Amino acid sequence: MKVLNRLQGFRTALLILLASLWGMSVEAQENKKLLFDTGHGQNPRNAEVFENLIHRGGISDAQVTAAAVDKADWSNSNVLILFSPTEEVEELTEREILEFLDSGGSMLLIFDEERRTPLEKVGVNKLLIPYGLELTEDTPVPHNCGAVSVPGEVTKAVRQLPYSGGRSIKGGTVISRVYADGDYVHSAFVRTKAGGKVVVMSDGMAGLLMGEKDGVRFSGTGPGDSKYWGKDSQVFMQEVFAFLLE
Repeated sequence: MKVLNRLQGFRTALLILLASLWGMSVEAQENKKLLFDTGHGQNPRNAEVFENLIHRGGISDAQVTAAAVDKADWSNSNVLILFSPTEEVEELTEREILEFLDSGGSMLLIFDEERRTPLEKVGVNKLLIPYGLELTEDTPVPHNCGAVSVPGEVTKAVRQLPYSGGRSIKGGTVISRVYADGDYVHSAFVRTKAGGKVVVMSDGMAGLLMGEKDGVRFSGTGPGDSKYWGKDSQVFMQEVFAFLLE
């Protein structure tokens, strides 16, 4: 009888332990963290825009924290966001980011044309080349030409996106292409060996949720007189974040 009671007690304790561990696992999965880097010239207000965007997209369990990466708590982060950095990614920060990605973290890098985000000065290709991606120099495409997504793992349908003065991307799986002559890539991704993802965008307009429902391709000469084509920036960015957090 005593042996039976002990076995029952052991079984109860084991079930409680397993339930506790399962609950911790579920909680860890639900508390998704996105780190929005503010240490390289970025606008920290865009972190709030992205958090609202994520929640409107139905990802209510995700949180965006704005902080410089060299002062951040990496252990609680699932995705690193580098949105239009303009200052050099230092060697120490580079190592920290690569260690984060090699341990299973994911990254969204949104870059832009040279006059806004200098490629060599910032040095973001150091973060991309190890994963088979690379940003090119500026593309010679017309003003306000736009981009279109390719339905696949990231977008569910063709999305119309703004693009006006940006780069192209070498390598990876294409998410969207520049809507112009030439094989120019607007966004692409890779899956890392550690189970994470790296998504790179070669123009910042979709990240800024630009583009109008009645936008006209090739209209205007600059921000003051252009009705930017690309009405699907919001849904596109929601799909990108859902892909990064899946």
